[in-house]
Amino acid sequence: MLRLTLALLLAASPALASNERAFAPNPDGTVSFTMPSGNVGCTYIPAGGTPVYQTMTGMAELHCTIVEPVYTTVVLEAHLGAPQPIRGGEAPGLPMAGALPYGSFWQAGPFTCLASRNGLTCTNASGAGLRMARAGVVTW
Repeated sequence: MLRLTLALLLAASPALASNERAFAPNPDGTVSFTMPSGNVGCTYIPAGGTPVYQTMTGMAELHCTIVEPVYTTVVLEAHLGAPQPIRGGEAPGLPMAGALPYGSFWQAGPFTCLASRNGLTCTNASGAGLRMARAGVVTW
C-alpha cells in the first residue's frame, strides 16, 4: 500500500522524484544506509545473496535494524507477507553507511523505504512492510 501511495505521489509531483537517494554498492554487492538519527539502518541483499550470505528463497532481502529503545532486526523478503521482528540478542550496531535524509526515499529491487522524522517505513513489492521509530517497531 505504501509503495503504491509513494508511486502515485511521485507521478503527481516531479519535485518528489528529486528526493530519491541512491547509495553505492558495498564490495559484496549489498547496499546499506542509515537514518540521520543514527538509530536505524538497513542493508539490501540482492537476489541470489552474496558470496558469504545466501538468502533463504534466493530472492532479495532487506535487513533493517533499530538500536533504541530495544535492539530489533526485521528481515523483509522480496514478495512474502508480514516479516517478524527479531528482538534482543547480539547487538553489533548499524552498518557504516550514508544517511537517508528525512523526506527522502530509497528504492532497490522490490523495496522502497521512506525516511521521516517519525521513523523509517519500508515496503516490498507485495505491500508487506515495516516501520521503525523510537516509538517501536511495527510490521504488516
